[in-house]
Amino acid sequence: MAQIILYSLEDTARFAQMLVATVSADAKTRTLLLHGDLGSGKTTLTRFMVLSLPGGSEAEVASPSFTLCNHYATVPPILHCDLYRCAGSLPEELFDALDNPKILNIIEWSELLPEQDRPEEYLDITLKACEEGRLLTLQAHGSRAEALLRHLRGQWPMRKA
Repeated sequence: MAQIILYSLEDTARFAQMLVATVSADAKTRTLLLHGDLGSGKTTLTRFMVLSLPGGSEAEVASPSFTLCNHYATVPPILHCDLYRCAGSLPEELFDALDNPKILNIIEWSELLPEQDRPEEYLDITLKACEEGRLLTLQAHGSRAEALLRHLRGQWPMRKA
């Protein structure tokens, strides 16, 4: 586990770019599960990840609260889901994307994704407002995800968890 503080939107943009570059380079870890209260920055982090990829400048990134899932024609393609309103019934396109190693999945309110439906490799990212900005807690699940988290630790100043 690792923790970082994002002090500004510029930090959020830089971290998002580093995170998506790291995850995009690994075909095994293609899922980011985002946790956090309303207004904690989940969609903002996603927006900066999308914008940092080829094709991202063409995307209109918004919370998929009502559409449930948004597709972005980036490289790699992104499926951005918000499961807030999905208790008991998840969108079928989410399961298709979780099985596709070419798609980067970013899932908000991921606590509603049952454990048995999660991929073997993923990163859990919890966002929380704090006095300094946003506190992110990153937890790796799987050996490849652990390697990605070690790489991120080497690239960004981390707090001791």
